[in-house]
Amino acid sequence: MNVTERINRILFILSYVSQNQGITVDRLADHVGMRPRQLLKELEFISLIGKPPFKPDDYVDIYVEEDRVFIEFDQQLNRPLRFTRPEAVAILMSLELLDPEVDPDGVQSLKQKIEKAISNSVDPSARLEDRIVLEKPSHLLSNHFGLIRQAVEDRIKLHIDYFSLTRNQTSPRIIRPYLLMKNLGYWYLTGYCELRNDLRTFKFERILEVRLLDDSFPPPADFDVGKYKSGFLKSMGTHKVEIYFDRQLAPWIREQWGSAVREVDGGGMILTLLTETLEFPSRLVLGSAPHARPVSPPEFIEKVRNDASEIVASRQAVV
Repeated sequence: MNVTERINRILFILSYVSQNQGITVDRLADHVGMRPRQLLKELEFISLIGKPPFKPDDYVDIYVEEDRVFIEFDQQLNRPLRFTRPEAVAILMSLELLDPEVDPDGVQSLKQKIEKAISNSVDPSARLEDRIVLEKPSHLLSNHFGLIRQAVEDRIKLHIDYFSLTRNQTSPRIIRPYLLMKNLGYWYLTGYCELRNDLRTFKFERILEVRLLDDSFPPPADFDVGKYKSGFLKSMGTHKVEIYFDRQLAPWIREQWGSAVREVDGGGMILTLLTETLEFPSRLVLGSAPHARPVSPPEFIEKVRNDASEIVASRQAVV
């Protein structure tokens, strides 16, 4: 067993005993997959958790009485978590940036508790005129997020209408949804597509309609979530494009795209994308003009040039 696995086991023992005070040694050993004698040695080690010189009962007092396990934590570990006013405000700001559909009830409950704590706090240095402008997302990530998440959790088939950018058409699909994942600000649904008889990953913004079906499905036996996610994110598309953004847009690009950007001379940024088609990056450049321009490859530069010409021609036709 490596260090990480042992730490996870110790944390499980601490949590489980605290919620099941007086559990027998045999039952606890069975829960953690150890022999009783091995467990007793592990409990002796856990009792030394603390700070140098690691005196017994420093932070955790875990002991056995009449073959039953009990635990007591140091008083400072039982105190409610306290934040300074700036810390609470920082957490509240972070919550505002969360996708609201992911866990709306949990996020709202936590926000209300933090807002109440902030309003009741006394901070002589805080002034009413000290304001923070927080730019929230302009639109929901998907009107169907709740239904899709429910289908993934309960293993219920979905009927979706999906727009294919490469085919420029919408088609109905029956999906066995396996997982949700997010990359570079975009959400994706991965599942078995009964139309294509294969695994497919669908971008949320192209899922136009969603309906839960009455059919459920068993968990996929041959689907490795970690391996699939790694492979998918490494092959997001066949086109590798680079876009230059000047210093005026650089802070926004860095915030939106993170590790996909690199700084260049003059304060500008180069954004590198792997994409299915050249449509999205072309729209990104034209929507950011005159503060952005295509860098590579040549077919991407040509695509932006042609799209710009069409826009100019359409406007002249209207005039």
